[in-house]
Amino acid sequence: MKIYLVGLRQSSLDAMIELHRVAQPPLHELVSDAAAAEMIVFAGSVPAYGEGIVESPLPRLYPEKSFMYWDDDGVVPLLPGIYTNAVKPGWINLHRTASHMFIDALNPHVVPMPEVGKRYLFSFAGGSTSVLRKKLYKIDYRRPDVLIKNTSDYYHWDPSQEGREERQKQYAETIAASHFGLCPRGASAGGLRLFEVMQMGVAPVLVSNTFQLPDGPDWDSFLIRVPEGKIKQLPEILDRYVAESAERGRLARLAWEQYFSPPVMFNGIVATYARMAAERRIPERWIHPFWGYILWRRRFRNAVRGVAKKTVLGVFRLLRLRFIYEMNTR
Repeated sequence: MKIYLVGLRQSSLDAMIELHRVAQPPLHELVSDAAAAEMIVFAGSVPAYGEGIVESPLPRLYPEKSFMYWDDDGVVPLLPGIYTNAVKPGWINLHRTASHMFIDALNPHVVPMPEVGKRYLFSFAGGSTSVLRKKLYKIDYRRPDVLIKNTSDYYHWDPSQEGREERQKQYAETIAASHFGLCPRGASAGGLRLFEVMQMGVAPVLVSNTFQLPDGPDWDSFLIRVPEGKIKQLPEILDRYVAESAERGRLARLAWEQYFSPPVMFNGIVATYARMAAERRIPERWIHPFWGYILWRRRFRNAVRGVAKKTVLGVFRLLRLRFIYEMNTR
């Protein structure tokens, strides 16, 4: 199949080109002419006003062959495609969104480390980017084999940070030393961590009520799903699976190799778009008049969150109280 790529962010475009280069088998061809392409793929993400998509003539000229690879938080489905933090479809499923692994800013230290001994039942290190995580930081599990660490002073997506190499290495070593890698929702429903834990051959534990898991893997064979409301019971829940953790980790790694490793990613992405096209419920051009509403809804939600946060923090400052949850620095 002939593919025309449009970069909405240079690093995402570069990553997509590299995935095409290493694809095995090499099934698809990148072309420089959108008209001749059988599929047009926008890679990256769009700002709150839809720049990169809204003013582009391509989705309107070729609505049935334009797709998106959203490599960022949030979901703004102007185009059908893969959104790395896609949520489960509601009661109407238009088959316009699917989830997948991030393709940009990957940690080079996330590799299997069989020589590292297991010190933790489960671990998590990440930013304070959701209410769920803020609650998680406040729980005292009273167990030396549980590690929960707030790393809001570190921002993974900033390559210029001091000590980045060492922090990435410590992050991977902590996962390797765990029977289970905890994957709680962050700023969005899913996240990169699930796929990192799988890549390392560690049993993943997903704590997200709304994340839409990618099609393909036999998730039930290795993934443990814990409802967000049961995070206090995590030790009791996971103690029951310790004897299975190594096998679950092995199956998780096999699933990562089969569906998310670099040689298979590009072909899998194209196959997902082809399936979307085959399952399309309504003509894509019918969605275009609703772009303004989709973008307005995103800006409105962001504004409401911002106002709510300022209001709550303002009240606590006025009362000279410390806010009950840790705040993210980003």
